[in-house]
Amino acid sequence: MTDNESTVKTTQTSLEMLSTIRELGGARTNEIVEAHDVAKSTAHKHLTTLERAGYLRKVGERYYIGYKFLNLGEYAREQWPWFSAVKEAVEELAERTEEECDFVVDDHGRVITVVESYHKWAKYGSDDGTKRYRANIGTYYPMHATGSGLAILASYPRDRVEAIVDDRGLPALTAQTITSRAELFEELDRIDERGYAVGDRYYTEGLRSVAKVVTGADGTALGAFSVSGPTYRIDGSVLDREIPRALADVVDSLESELADAPRA
Repeated sequence: MTDNESTVKTTQTSLEMLSTIRELGGARTNEIVEAHDVAKSTAHKHLTTLERAGYLRKVGERYYIGYKFLNLGEYAREQWPWFSAVKEAVEELAERTEEECDFVVDDHGRVITVVESYHKWAKYGSDDGTKRYRANIGTYYPMHATGSGLAILASYPRDRVEAIVDDRGLPALTAQTITSRAELFEELDRIDERGYAVGDRYYTEGLRSVAKVVTGADGTALGAFSVSGPTYRIDGSVLDREIPRALADVVDSLESELADAPRA
């Protein structure tokens, strides 16, 4: 059975319309008609069905993503088997490093933040117009441009990495972003040797992150922790020793806890 044969076309169309509305920051019916090359009556049926179910909300003539997704997203996060343990680990890491910390998982070739913690003293950003970074729950990030994404990629067989790159590409976000396969695989080899990843201004100018993958009892990657901050703070012994040591301690503790947890 092919992918096309195993999907429901009507459902796929509705999902694509939701993506369009998100990308546009809200859309009118005629914008959906143009984007998806469908009849106005067809677009209206999809949009009305989604609105009545709570997946869209209508303000005037524009449709926006509905609050139902907030409800489902929080449910999905809390139903994740390791949520409580990971949440405690992220908070511990933030207190220990005094930087912004998060935990991400791979979702179809991108990492998504499922837990975050902002230390009260941690601040990153500038007034020079460069993009501010702050890990937000539910936000997707390209794997090749983040320390945590690279940490996860380094744990994968190389053919799986190749498949992700085929699907997602290696778009440049800054002048330092990894944009070639050769460079990516060299970086993954360094991560294997070092035991942790460093995202050095790959996602945002002036931002450096240090990350380490968490593996389950079966040896597969569950996700990755990262510690992020401005390059002037994440440098020297902080970069080379303090944060890697904190990550190693937190990961070792969590992996031990997960290994001792009763099997479902």
